[in-house]
Amino acid sequence: MARLRSLDPRSLVDRFSTTSTVNRAAVIAGTLWTVLVVSYAGGYFATAGGQARGTAFLDAVFFLVALVLPLGLVTLAAWLAAELVRQREAVASLVAAAEPLSQALGATREALAEEGPISPRDVERAVAAALAQARAELARDLGQAVDGHVADLRDGQRRIEAALAAAAQPAAQPASPQAAQRPAGQVRRGALQRQAAPPAPAEAEAQPALPMPAPEPEVALGWDDLLRAFDFPRDAEDREGFGALRRALRHHDLAQMLQAAEDVLNLLSQEGVYMDDLVHEPVPAEAWRAFLQGKRGPEVDAVGGIRDAHALETVRALMKSDPIFRDTSLFFQRRFDSVLTQLAGNADDAQLLALVDTRSGRAFMLCARASGSFG
Repeated sequence: MARLRSLDPRSLVDRFSTTSTVNRAAVIAGTLWTVLVVSYAGGYFATAGGQARGTAFLDAVFFLVALVLPLGLVTLAAWLAAELVRQREAVASLVAAAEPLSQALGATREALAEEGPISPRDVERAVAAALAQARAELARDLGQAVDGHVADLRDGQRRIEAALAAAAQPAAQPASPQAAQRPAGQVRRGALQRQAAPPAPAEAEAQPALPMPAPEPEVALGWDDLLRAFDFPRDAEDREGFGALRRALRHHDLAQMLQAAEDVLNLLSQEGVYMDDLVHEPVPAEAWRAFLQGKRGPEVDAVGGIRDAHALETVRALMKSDPIFRDTSLFFQRRFDSVLTQLAGNADDAQLLALVDTRSGRAFMLCARASGSFG
């Protein structure tokens, strides 16, 4: 039925009327040629001239070739003509699409001609300005989003600190008579007990909250207290850690450093970076002493013994995108450097290496490595 509908005269007329001019011309030429050849062949064979000479087969082949070959050439010519029309239409559409681009290019050339030649440095400055603007906008947006969250966290943390400090308040160890007679405000580093550094405590699976008790009157500080304070209390039941931390906070310089260290550790823990999970390469005490004396470069590069790629990338990203973390980290690095310089003069190598293996020391190595302080 579909074939019969396709052979319907009305359908054929509709197709013929909707086809292109080239195809209509090809159909007309092919039809005329077919009628002409068929008519001639019919008249030729009607006279029986071929049968008389015995060449009827050759005559039939000749007429077939004479019919098919021109029809094939006409069809090929029609296809080439239609393809040429399509190519011209494509070229015309490309020209129309390229016209706005050409006008924009001309306007750009005129602007460049008015402003003068542009050097590669001009391009670099323009790109750098665009990147700086994008970074500033990103940092502003992130800062606005984070400020409220950090404020809420710190309010909650202060309430927890007050509760833990009240629950974990041990009996204060009485200071020696000599320490009581010393004027307040001075850190007696000569009174630090020279003891062998204790082994590092077992690594915890997660970074607990690090409550900071309120500062109290200054007292003499032993080396064990320094190590426990630099490492912070392990949990709410670590009464010895809380006691050491309270005694350390009575010293102004130590209090500033420990409070900055607490902020850095809390901010890093929100990103899943915990000091207990980090492993640092062994660092000779000579390298630390050279660093504290102000030396930089390959001689002290080993001081940044933490090379965990994920942790370093996290810190670098925070320093670029979070102004709160960046300022806190830089302040912590300065205070840690200052405090460690004061303590290193009265510490032997074992004590110095034990001190930098605490949570505060690892945080310093991580942040200083990320900020390029060893270069």
